[in-house]
Amino acid sequence: MVSTLEMSRDDVLDRLVERTEEIAKEIWLKIQVYVESSGSLESEEYVEILCAVLGRGFELYRGGGSLPADVLAQCAAVAVQLAERGERIMPLLHAWEVGCSVAVAACWVSARPGEQGDLVSLTQWASTTVKEIIAAISLAYVHAQKQAGLDTSRRVLADLMLNGSATDELAAAAHHAPADQYAVVVGRVVDEAVPGVATVARASAALTGEDLGLSCQVGNHLCILVPIRGHRSPVELVGRVVEELKRVGVSFAAPAGTVTAARTELSAAIQEAARIEALANAAGLEGKTVESNQVISELAISRDGDYRRELISLITPIADAPELLKTLRTLYVMDLDRTRTARRLNVARRTLTYRLEKIEQLTGINPVRTRGILAFVLALAAQDLDQTFIMM
Repeated sequence: MVSTLEMSRDDVLDRLVERTEEIAKEIWLKIQVYVESSGSLESEEYVEILCAVLGRGFELYRGGGSLPADVLAQCAAVAVQLAERGERIMPLLHAWEVGCSVAVAACWVSARPGEQGDLVSLTQWASTTVKEIIAAISLAYVHAQKQAGLDTSRRVLADLMLNGSATDELAAAAHHAPADQYAVVVGRVVDEAVPGVATVARASAALTGEDLGLSCQVGNHLCILVPIRGHRSPVELVGRVVEELKRVGVSFAAPAGTVTAARTELSAAIQEAARIEALANAAGLEGKTVESNQVISELAISRDGDYRRELISLITPIADAPELLKTLRTLYVMDLDRTRTARRLNVARRTLTYRLEKIEQLTGINPVRTRGILAFVLALAAQDLDQTFIMM
C-alpha cells in the first residue's frame, strides 16, 4: 500500500514534470548572462537541454539515494572539455548554482497548500546534489589542467586556489607565472564569518591584473599569495595589496598574519600566517598586517603547553581577584605610567600602590621590576591564549 507521503510526493513531482519546459525557460533567463556561448547553440536548444536536465533530476530524486557515478561523470566531462580548451570554469559553476536555485524556487511556487512539507526533502536533496556535482566538476577541472601540462609549481598554486570549488581564482592560478618567493597574507574579512565567493572573486580581480597576488579562501580566512619578483620589498608589496583590497571594498577585520616563504613551502606558510593572525588578534595588536617577530612570545607560548601552564601558574594566586588582574593589565597597557593607570582604573594613586603591593605579596613577584614585568606580561599573554583556545 502506498503511503500518503509517497502519494503526495509523487503528485508534486508529476506536476513539476509537466512544468519542466516552463521552469527551464525561467532558468535560462537567469543563467544566460553567465553562459559563454560559442554561437553553436540557440536559446531554444539550451532550453531543451535544461528540460532534459530537470527531467533527469526529478527522476533521480524519485528514485532516492545519491547521484549515480555516470551522472557525475557526465558533469565532470564538461569540466574536462573546458580545461582542455583553456576556458574559464566560473560561468559554468555560476550557471549551475543559479539554475538550481531557480528550479527549486519554481518547485515551491508550484506547491499547493499542504505540500510544502514534501518539498523540504527535495530542497535538501537538491542542495546536497549541487555540492556533489560542483566537487566533481572542480576535481575534474584541476586534474585536466594538470594533464594539459601545468608544471609542478603551478599545480601547487592551483591546488591552493581550489579549496572546494573552482572559480576565477583557480583559473588565475593556472595562468600565473610562479615566483620563487611569496608573501602569504592571511586574515579575516570585515563583516564576514567566512569570506564569500563574491569577496574572493573581487579580491582576485583587483590583484591578478597587475600581478599583485592570487586570492583564495582558507578555512574562514581570506588568503593572498603575493609574488615577490626582482628587488621589490615584501613589506611594500603587502602594503600595496592591502590598500588595493581596501579600494575594492575588501578589508581585514583585524591585523592579518604575514609570512614570507619559498614557493615549495606555501602550504606550511599559509598555516603559519593563520597562526600569527590568531595570536595577533588574541594579543589585541593593531595595524594592517603582523609578522612573526611581532608575536614571537605568543608563538613560543602557543607551541609549548608546559611552558604555557607554568606561566599561567605565576598569576594563579590572584586569579580570584579580578581587580588585581585588571590592574596588572592596565598598568602594562599604560606603559607603567601610574597616573594614567589610576585614571583608567578610576582609582586613587594610593589605591593603585596598595594593589601593586598586594600582587607582590600574593605572588612573590614585584610587578614593576624588570624581571617581574617580563614574567607577568608573558603570564597574561599565556592566559589570553588559553582562554581563547588558540592552541595550535
